[in-house]
Amino acid sequence: MYGKVKRLRERGTRLSDRDIAKAAHVEGEVTLAGLGPVLVAQVRDPNFQVGTGLLPQLYEARLTTMHGNKMLFKGEERPQGDTGPAYVQEWAVVVEPR
Repeated sequence: MYGKVKRLRERGTRLSDRDIAKAAHVEGEVTLAGLGPVLVAQVRDPNFQVGTGLLPQLYEARLTTMHGNKMLFKGEERPQGDTGPAYVQEWAVVVEPR
């Protein structure tokens, strides 16, 4: 699905409503796939089949809320290369028509 995505946390700490409102979103193809027993969400540029994502991947992703074309995913953001601690992350997704 194509949508606009905002990250709602920074290093595990929830951003204030004001910071979330003024934060930039990324637009791309939002996918959810199984990586063994783990569900992984990612946002990619729809014009490219391969390459790095527009946001870090969201591991253990789960849909926590859905209303109309808006969804909230919660999961774990891991540093690139899996070095260092993982943090709780949430994505606010607004599905857009293509």
